[in-house]
Amino acid sequence: DGWTGYKGLEKEFPKLLREKSEKKGKNFPQLHRSIMMFKAWLRGVHHSVHYLQSYINEYTYRFNRHKMKEGIFENLMKRMISAPPHPYKMIIG
Repeated sequence: DGWTGYKGLEKEFPKLLREKSEKKGKNFPQLHRSIMMFKAWLRGVHHSVHYLQSYINEYTYRFNRHKMKEGIFENLMKRMISAPPHPYKMIIG
């Protein structure tokens, strides 16, 4: 059925949905815009791609959080307060 290559991914990606054929390709403009934004960001901020994976990781982090109302600092503080404490011995041991 053309879906066999994705068998087993249901556990890793429970929200993975199969699109009906009339909907395929509708998100290409958004995908193209995201790729163009990444390329512009990479050219503007990093003039070399020596550490490309690190740059991609940073861009992904920023892109996934660009609609958050709170800033990165506020988000970090909220996560630190809501997480259980980790004693030093647990971190180094």
